[in-house]
Amino acid sequence: MKNVYIASLEGGEGKTTAAIAISSKYKSVGYMKPIGDNPAYIKKKIVDYDALLFSNLLGLQAEKISLGMHHSKIMHNYKDALKELRKRYEEIGEKEIFIFEGGESIWKGASLNLDMKSVCNEFDAMPVFVVTGDENEIKDKVSFISSMEAWIIFNKVKNYDELKEFAEENGVKVAGYVPEIKKLRLTKVSYVVEKLNGKVVAGNEGIANYFDGVFIAALSASQIKRHPDFRKKNKLIITGGDRSDAIAACIEENTSAIILTNNIIPSSNILAKADKAGIPLISVRPDTYTIASRVEKLPRPIMADEEEKLKEIEKMAKVSI
Repeated sequence: MKNVYIASLEGGEGKTTAAIAISSKYKSVGYMKPIGDNPAYIKKKIVDYDALLFSNLLGLQAEKISLGMHHSKIMHNYKDALKELRKRYEEIGEKEIFIFEGGESIWKGASLNLDMKSVCNEFDAMPVFVVTGDENEIKDKVSFISSMEAWIIFNKVKNYDELKEFAEENGVKVAGYVPEIKKLRLTKVSYVVEKLNGKVVAGNEGIANYFDGVFIAALSASQIKRHPDFRKKNKLIITGGDRSDAIAACIEENTSAIILTNNIIPSSNILAKADKAGIPLISVRPDTYTIASRVEKLPRPIMADEEEKLKEIEKMAKVSI
């Protein structure tokens, strides 16, 4: 069985996307993410979003894929975390390929022996780094990775042939690339509702809408309508719940949802307008600045039911391990 460890030098480089691309090339695949980092609450249990995805994709038990979210709980639950990982690995059984997905850094979990080096040594796994960024950032990362025995997958790059040549000149093996996939930029409104602990007060029919960019409606209604970002499609709008003029202006076709801050719910005629348009109004307690910061920092997982995204990755990724 071939074992690989999907790693990155920082968060948000596309490890899960690469894992999906790799898994699509094999008939039987095992998967584990030793430490989860994005909790979902399913039937009173905490499960990592990526664990849910691969549970659905590969027919594995989601609660078995990760040992936990936090160091303290993993330490409390298991005397030897690496031994527990080995036990679960053997329970999944023999596959053509087994994928371990790491955290946002290669040293995450080192105190538990769950970091990249420890897992690769235990399971004789090949490190595969996913790399993205501008050209200079990528070359810096490639140069750093060249000191290790590892492979690279480039993600969201335009000049792949040039970067591949640079990597190979530096002694780094290249496993392929994943191009920019526009669908992967889209996020379901329902996911944001869950992560912000929001309450949908109107437009519930649009909860499955997708959004791309975020627009903070802090201007007057007339200024909002003239702003170039307001005219963009699939936008998520954040504004104060007391800004009835701004909310009314934002209930338009190109709006995916509106987050209402400060726990203020607008008048019934505004709610009725949102219901008619099918645009969710989501009430949250914190202020606009706090919510905007939280939304910006939210990881954007691929959900278990997002088959179109999975098909796009399978179709467009050029990866061979």
